[in-house]
Amino acid sequence: MKDIGHKMIFMMSKKLGFCQAQHLIVYSLHKHQNTIRMKKLLIILSAALLLACNPTAKLPVIKSDADAAFESADYEKAYTLYSNYIDLAKANNVAIENDMIVKLAQACTQTDRTDEAIVLYEQLLQNDQNIHLLAEYAQMLQRDGKSNEELALWNKYSSSIRTAELKKLRIERLIFLNASNENYPAIVTLFERKGSIQLSKEAQLACVNALANSKQTDLAVRTCNSLLKENPDYIEALEWKAKYYYHKADERYKYEMAKYNKKKNATTYAYLRRDLKKVSADFRIARDTLIKLRQLDPSNKSYIRYLKNTYLRLDQKDKAAKLEKLLK
Repeated sequence: MKDIGHKMIFMMSKKLGFCQAQHLIVYSLHKHQNTIRMKKLLIILSAALLLACNPTAKLPVIKSDADAAFESADYEKAYTLYSNYIDLAKANNVAIENDMIVKLAQACTQTDRTDEAIVLYEQLLQNDQNIHLLAEYAQMLQRDGKSNEELALWNKYSSSIRTAELKKLRIERLIFLNASNENYPAIVTLFERKGSIQLSKEAQLACVNALANSKQTDLAVRTCNSLLKENPDYIEALEWKAKYYYHKADERYKYEMAKYNKKKNATTYAYLRRDLKKVSADFRIARDTLIKLRQLDPSNKSYIRYLKNTYLRLDQKDKAAKLEKLLK
């Protein structure tokens, strides 16, 4: 009987179309109402053809299967099912839930369909209620190395950001993106406008570098000292401080010595001694910072070399000689 039913569906739908076939079955149902088996068969056939005449009836099943695939991290299957759902819904003027588009965008991200995901995220961000999606959208662009696109994204939607968490993420990503392009003025501007936002230590150090490269060295030093007060063992900040004071002192030392060597007399020698005291103060800061770095990383040859040269400038030759042995 089942095979007969399948043949009936095929033959009738092929000749008449599904909806006309449905009407014919209903007519047959009334005509053969005394035949119980025929009646059951025709009811089943009628239900099947009713489904065919109303394709939107499939949508709940597709959504359920898509959600199940998404939850089980089968993103390829989820992408296919969500796409099918949206196509079918659009074709039949059925409203599409926001969550459906979000999951499709996320499935695109997980299956490396970046271009499709970009289109979907841009569509979603037209609604301010979806502004939280900026974080995952930007993360996708960061993953794919689309630095310029991410930079443009954060600038485009800056005025729509309201939460403190997203504001912090925005300013830090802009700092790092501009640092990779060596756009120091942009970083300085971000630093000046950050308000009460507490930046990560990495972002603060990027600001220190930007300030120094923008010839705002006093502010760079103060910012670095503040950073080290909060993070006393932050190696990268200690390195910046040690190298800054070492090179500052060494350049001043060479300058003062060259000036004195051009005109040696009692007066210029007095000036030299006075100026070298200031230089020594900077060398001592470099020395103390390098000692701290060696405590954190005793085998680092760069620290040993810098510290040895610092001892030489401070006329501490015995200590310099001991460090020299470690470099051999």
